[in-house]
Amino acid sequence: MKHLLLLLLTLLCAVPAPAQGPDTAVLRLNRLPAAGLMLKDGWHYHPGDDPTWARPDFDDRGWDTLNPYRPRRELPARLHTGIGWLRLRFRLGDSLSRRALLLLPNANGAWELYLDGRLVRRDGIMHPDLTQVQPNPNTSAPLDLPGLGRTPHVLAVRFAPYQYPPWLLGADAYPPLFFQLFTEPQFRRQTADHAQLGTRLMVLAGIFGLLTLLHLVFFRYNPARRANLYFALYAGSLALCCWLRSYLMGDTNFSSMAQSLASQPVWVGLQLLSYLWVVRALYALFGYRPGRLYYGLWGAAGLTLAWGGLYLFNNAASNIAVAVFIGLAIVELLRLTVKAWRERQRGVGIIGTGFAVGLLSLVAGFALVVAGVYYPVFASVMLTYLAPALGISLFLAREFALDAQLLLLKLTEVQQLSAQTIAQEQDKQALLAAQNETLETQVAERTGELQRSLTDLRATQAQLIQKEKMASLGELTAGIAHEIQNPLNFVNNFAEVSTELVEELAEEQARPTRDPALETELLGDLKQNLVKITEHGRRAAGIVRGMLEHSRTSTGERAPTDLNQLADEYLRLAYQGLRAKDKTFNATLDTDFAPGLPLVEAAGADLGRVLLNLFGNAFYAVQKRQQTGEAGYQPMVSVCTKRVANQVEIRVKDNGTGMSAEVQSKIFQPFFTTKPTGEGTGLGLSLSHDIITQGHGGTLAVESQPGQGTTFTISIPA
Repeated sequence: MKHLLLLLLTLLCAVPAPAQGPDTAVLRLNRLPAAGLMLKDGWHYHPGDDPTWARPDFDDRGWDTLNPYRPRRELPARLHTGIGWLRLRFRLGDSLSRRALLLLPNANGAWELYLDGRLVRRDGIMHPDLTQVQPNPNTSAPLDLPGLGRTPHVLAVRFAPYQYPPWLLGADAYPPLFFQLFTEPQFRRQTADHAQLGTRLMVLAGIFGLLTLLHLVFFRYNPARRANLYFALYAGSLALCCWLRSYLMGDTNFSSMAQSLASQPVWVGLQLLSYLWVVRALYALFGYRPGRLYYGLWGAAGLTLAWGGLYLFNNAASNIAVAVFIGLAIVELLRLTVKAWRERQRGVGIIGTGFAVGLLSLVAGFALVVAGVYYPVFASVMLTYLAPALGISLFLAREFALDAQLLLLKLTEVQQLSAQTIAQEQDKQALLAAQNETLETQVAERTGELQRSLTDLRATQAQLIQKEKMASLGELTAGIAHEIQNPLNFVNNFAEVSTELVEELAEEQARPTRDPALETELLGDLKQNLVKITEHGRRAAGIVRGMLEHSRTSTGERAPTDLNQLADEYLRLAYQGLRAKDKTFNATLDTDFAPGLPLVEAAGADLGRVLLNLFGNAFYAVQKRQQTGEAGYQPMVSVCTKRVANQVEIRVKDNGTGMSAEVQSKIFQPFFTTKPTGEGTGLGLSLSHDIITQGHGGTLAVESQPGQGTTFTISIPA
């Protein structure tokens, strides 16, 4: 009724003047209805995009006329397939020409608004490809139109519609573009009305929220009374529903298109859910077991939500489906209440009274709407929801109080039984004391045996750990020995050549006729050889220094460490160590070190042991796979470094034999090994895991596929 009156007022206030001369297509606006004026009449539309169409003197009489406030599915298809322009010529009457007006836009797409050829607002992202059009995610603010006078004006709108996904069937029920005209007091009053309604809904949400907390507390202290849980879910659903509607009412543009599309299925779903939970609460209250009727309501709710959600609950069929479901739920509530009344169950009158008051409030609300009285309607709606909820809440509170009285009686009985039990327990204490003394003696003896076993176990474990360290040192030593052989060979070779050069120089100096050019050349060659000898000597000294640092017991002190250099050094040493044992073994070494990697505070010796262990395992895996004789197989071990957020990663990857999921779950356990007896202690990865996680605060992870390879990832804080 209210919307019908508003529509009639709008039509009366926005009737175009009779055709006469140049003002034939000018919309005359003499006054605005109390709720503002929706600009629906007088618009001309044309598809395409031409900047000259914004000019006020452009002749648009050949364009099509349309009402942009109509549902999208009722408008011409050309409006949805590309950019188009809409134009409206209007003139203000005496009462409006001197007043400041507000134009409130709402569009489902991107648009530009021109007033008398001047761009006054641009909203969203415009694009010729409609799939790239993006509307403004925030609702547009009203546009100020200060005193326009009585001269004719032209509103021109360049519009690119947003393309909804095809499965969102209800989107075409909304108008794609519309404008609403207000005076400033009307807009403030409209905003205040929405805010007041939102506040009332928030109060209702608060009441239901308090009921939710209250009955959750009841359920916490008496879990056997599950009706409290179901009623808390019922009240919580209504609290969320009221909060959502209140939030939408807080929008100064009276619920934008995006908010309506997103919220409609949500709050309707919360309403349906609240009816399901209140029915379940009555089943629990009266002690009835849910049957086919109750589960049928769940099925009906699911179908209603699925059907109505496709259309965003914006067509008659979906609204009828919701009304039918609510009617079925109310019938079930009445059936349960009448059944409990006939069985004369305790407290059923309180619930019946709540339902009766709610039903009367609902009838009164309909009567007020029919009579055209809207102000008390919200109070009626609040009472319609609150009366049944308060009735059930009072019933549950009464039951809680009666249960508390019953518990007090039982507590008295328990205290009497406890006094009898204490007397019996005193007799048992003497017997238990004697048995405890015997048990303590046996426990002391067995504790001594266990302590001796533990001491032996710790000694064995220490030996195994030392063996693992020595094995690691042996692998490093073999690699270093192979590495140091190259610079030593260079030193020996250049020393022999230098000796020959010295002898040749001495012979030249002993001749009667000396050749200065030859002497200079020999001295130059001798100097170059000495430089090479010095260079390779320093290289050998560096290798020896690294060996000493590795063999030295780590103090755990951290220092800035270059992970790229450390990884490259130990990769080469591990590879040469394995080749020292097996001259026939060859593998491809692939390195990908991130440039500019920051120095990391780390214990270099400890981190080197971890890398040496991982590289040794990788070479062992590819060697084993190579020994199987697989056709076309090329062993490869790769190492890469990179920075991820505030972490530095070292990733060691091989294409060896790989590991199963079961082996991966145990790989970091002490003494677990997949190597044959005598080839490994099973402590290498365990110690490496402790060094990374406990010593450096990082992580050591493994990924592997049987027959494909293994990747170990070290992450250390940068």
